[in-house]
Amino acid sequence: YKKWWTGVMINQDRSIREKLLMFWVDHFGNETTDVGNGNWIYKQHMLLRQHVLGNFKVMVRQVSTDVAMLRYLNGYLNQASAPDENYARELLELFTIGKGPGSHYTEGDVKEVAKVLTGWQVNTTNYTSVFNVARHNGADKVFSAYFYTSVIQGRSNATAGDQELNELLTLIFSMQEMSKFIVRKIYRWFVYYVIDATVETNVIEPLANIFRTNNYDIKPVLSALFKSEHFFDVMNRGCMIKSPADHVIGSIREMNTVF
Repeated sequence: YKKWWTGVMINQDRSIREKLLMFWVDHFGNETTDVGNGNWIYKQHMLLRQHVLGNFKVMVRQVSTDVAMLRYLNGYLNQASAPDENYARELLELFTIGKGPGSHYTEGDVKEVAKVLTGWQVNTTNYTSVFNVARHNGADKVFSAYFYTSVIQGRSNATAGDQELNELLTLIFSMQEMSKFIVRKIYRWFVYYVIDATVETNVIEPLANIFRTNNYDIKPVLSALFKSEHFFDVMNRGCMIKSPADHVIGSIREMNTVF
């Protein structure tokens, strides 16, 4: 898998795809050694590749029941009698809302998210996720005032997992801090790692609004950022510290090294 992806990056066309794909792989942060199955990692990689410039909400929905993610963050162990909070915590803290100034969800919210996600397991024969209603918490899930004291109705039918997960993501994506958090990460990946009050007001908030008004499609945000005067400002040039992958892959491509 690693050799294959390295080859794809070296031999890529002139495109943002691989740079952006690395952003999403880093964002969701699975470790291949912990997942321990190259096929599962490859399947998740192709999921991200499919949605790299698409809809972020759809991407999160599919990642939430992806076999590699279920394995990596113990989602396959999450059941009504012992809710596992690992993915629930990462979903809020790292994947959607973050820990920014507008993030005020509670520990209780993490526990309720974990209950929503109970029942998902991995079919190790055909590499698919399956929902086991017998392991699902069918009680109502009640959230804090940060989430408008919303209630996700508990269900005990075969479609409970899909229905409750869809309602959960609708609730999470209704928070304005979610769009700001993702836009800040995109800004730090492509422009500069420091975001001051001026950038927050004049760049982050307008881009976050574009993100929301376009139903969380990724491409309009990137288009607005890359066409902005701010992106081409001389003060923003030469300020990025290259990652090892940027340095190595870029050097190989610049020197036209053949493998």
